[in-house]
Amino acid sequence: MPISPIMKKISAFTVILLMLTAAGCATKKSVKVSKQKIAPGSSIVVIINCPSNIQNVVLAKFMSRDFRVKAFNASDLYTSQDVFDVKDMKKIAYTSNIAGPDSIFASQKLAENIYKLHIYNYEINKAETLAELKDKWSVQYLVLLELNDWENVSWGRAINLASYELVWIENYPTRYKDTLETVVDHMIGSMSGM
Repeated sequence: MPISPIMKKISAFTVILLMLTAAGCATKKSVKVSKQKIAPGSSIVVIINCPSNIQNVVLAKFMSRDFRVKAFNASDLYTSQDVFDVKDMKKIAYTSNIAGPDSIFASQKLAENIYKLHIYNYEINKAETLAELKDKWSVQYLVLLELNDWENVSWGRAINLASYELVWIENYPTRYKDTLETVVDHMIGSMSGM
């Protein structure tokens, strides 16, 4: 069965779209911006997205470079009560006839309210968490590292908790001879200017 001209155009368009999308992905592109150097001796919390068995390797690298690393886990940011607390959902509860003329409008309103509630709570929780890190834990900088795919590309960010400004970001494409230790050393050197 021959393929119609319309199907050929759709297929060609799909292939071109996929090629452009793949070409636009910057998974191996190096990006670095540093507005402020983070000096050894600074009090930091490092939150790492990586397998548990390499977290100590990363923390040891920071400690060996004289950073004051606070003992902190991402789970310290919340309790099970925070996770399972659904009392705010009562604000959007209502009864509606699903076959009624307003059912689509009601469903849209429900979705909008859930979205707004989530965004509002997220922003409040983020501000409270950063303030708690600064005040309760005496942390100067929050360092976020993504090392799940460290053999291809890793990224890091640092936030100055005095100003809540992003002061360092980097996407680091792994080189042929890199190991986990050299990737972490590179990130620490980039962040501290050493």
